[in-house]
Amino acid sequence: MDVASALDELPEVHAAVLRLRHAGIDAAGVAAELRIDIDAVGPLLRVAEAKLTRLLMDPDPSEDGGTRHVGRVPDPSQRPGG
Repeated sequence: MDVASALDELPEVHAAVLRLRHAGIDAAGVAAELRIDIDAVGPLLRVAEAKLTRLLMDPDPSEDGGTRHVGRVPDPSQRPGG
């Protein structure tokens, strides 16, 4: 999976924080753009980076037991036997 495809798989806020930082926007600018507290930028960026890395390291996310949409809440009605 390439980076662009992996970013598309991330929750919107995680993709946004990664794109903004990659564009050279500082933490204050990211916070303003995303309308979040500046203290949340660092932790959000670390989570986003970890999720992106996880997607990039998995050559076929469709075979990973349902973690392809990392960070997204699964629909309980879609659980097997549910």
